[in-house]
Amino acid sequence: MRKVNVGFVAAFLAVSLLAKTKPSKIVPAELAQARYVALGYDLGTGFLSDSSITREQFRVLTQDRDALQRVRDEVQKWKRYVITIKPEDAQLLIAVRTGRLASAGAGFELGKQNGNRVAGPVYGVEVSSPDDMLEVYEADHGKEGTLLWRNLQKDGLSGSPPPLFEQFRRDVDSIPTHQP
Repeated sequence: MRKVNVGFVAAFLAVSLLAKTKPSKIVPAELAQARYVALGYDLGTGFLSDSSITREQFRVLTQDRDALQRVRDEVQKWKRYVITIKPEDAQLLIAVRTGRLASAGAGFELGKQNGNRVAGPVYGVEVSSPDDMLEVYEADHGKEGTLLWRNLQKDGLSGSPPPLFEQFRRDVDSIPTHQP
């Protein structure tokens, strides 16, 4: 008969159970305190406001535009936040990015060189996660500041309401409100 170290087995089981339990997620109070949000896209290099027209606009895929429209519809139904057109007027920046392993794009850029107007093509290739992503940043003068909330999920920006937005809404609604 083989001897088993009961203490070792108990410790192993305890560690295994702890590893399988999901750690409690701390949701920042700023998400419940904010009133004004700007919507946009995560391009991997930063936040691009939905209302911006920039040289990087060609990098926004149709799937991203559709996902952002679904998020916009849900924010408006929720009535917790007011959507601003200008990111500099927002307290939070909400960005979407649909999943893709890789994408390539081309665009056209206008600019100046040696005082003359010039135009030329712009090309780009990017590699990303296959999962959809919704993230929320504290706005810093219209630019992304501190990341407050992020979640990724396969097909998380599909459907109505998108599952990632529903998770965000549940997390924000779980923040205790302090009554004076």
